[in-house]
Amino acid sequence: MNRLDGSLVSSKAGVFYPYQHQDFYAMDSLFLSPLKEEEIWDFQSITHVQMGFLGFLTLRGFIREDLQLPKLQVRGLSKHWRSYLAKENFLGKQVPWENLDFIPNLVGESLPKENLFGKKGHWSNEFHFEKKDSGTTSLFFIATKKQSDGEVAISDLMKDFLSYSQTNHYLERAYIRKENSSYLYLNAKETNPRVFYRENNTNFPAFLYLVAELKNK
Repeated sequence: MNRLDGSLVSSKAGVFYPYQHQDFYAMDSLFLSPLKEEEIWDFQSITHVQMGFLGFLTLRGFIREDLQLPKLQVRGLSKHWRSYLAKENFLGKQVPWENLDFIPNLVGESLPKENLFGKKGHWSNEFHFEKKDSGTTSLFFIATKKQSDGEVAISDLMKDFLSYSQTNHYLERAYIRKENSSYLYLNAKETNPRVFYRENNTNFPAFLYLVAELKNK
């Protein structure tokens, strides 16, 4: 598949306006909608930093890069977003999207964060990012450019992820997305965790995406 495939690129240009919410299914529908040749994503309604939006946006950026489409552009980021992305030097991590407003890269002594799960040789591109707050941790993991034969089992990723996350955290909720299906994990306080499976095909090349919210032990 390439950038001239009409099943992937629906029109020449488009502007997208996500709004603040916490519904992974709604994010999925928007950020995995048909691609446009050129895209601007207006984040003026997303006032606070949220890993779901950042992860889905970055996933779309990687998919576009794999298909040799122009980088998507982002505008309207609040001061909270700009401050956070600058502090984390997020745009300096070879992220495949660009911001239309200036965000400085703050040089510090922090070491690059290593992927603590994944790295099985199934994918050429893997990207793992975490945001730590008081008492909570949120993260996302992206894998694209599949290089192994056959299906990549979701269970392999979840086994690694749960082993990593449960050492110091309780899993609150997680969303796993492949190019043809999704899994939503909800951790109820008084019952066993619930898992919701949904078939949801896209025309995109194979990818794997995980976004999760954790409570620190």
